Amino acid sequence: MSVTPLALAPCTAPARARRVGAVPTPRVRPLAEVLPPDRPAVLVDPDDGARTRRAQDELDRLAASLRPVALRLLTAVADVLAGRRPHGDLGPLLHPDALATLVRATRQPAGPRRGTVGAATGPAPRAGLRGLRVCAVGPRTVEVVAVVHGPQRVRALAARLERAGDGPADPGHWRAVALWPG
Repeated sequence: MSVTPLALAPCTAPARARRVGAVPTPRVRPLAEVLPPDRPAVLVDPDDGARTRRAQDELDRLAASLRPVALRLLTAVADVLAGRRPHGDLGPLLHPDALATLVRATRQPAGPRRGTVGAATGPAPRAGLRGLRVCAVGPRTVEVVAVVHGPQRVRALAARLERAGDGPADPGHWRAVALWPG
């Protein structure tokens, strides 16, 4: 009987036990196995982000330039809602649908003002606008929202303005095409 030395004897331990402390090598798979089949290639325009930023900057400049226009228009609408101005004054500034909305909002019963006992105390105090926000949706459309502090209550007021009459002889003016008095 021959005895084999220990160094030459085959190892019968499992492979995991043989490599204690060894780091397993990762299996590298070909891309065809990893990516879904028939995936179309997407072409990315490297200048697309810059073009989008320029367009957004133009809309932001438009919104900033229209802030005084929106302030005057919503102040006039708030004065109509407070009863300080007749709604007919805003005819050229409002689309007929927006004017009809304003007329319906002024016909709502308001009740007596605070601090009155039933007698008229003179003209209603001027409505104050707070938190005016102007957002240019496109080059010809702007949305405006504000909080109106009136004599009876605080309410929200939103409007959509569109540019009208954009010809070579007429530089155009902005007109409220929709109005949402809250």
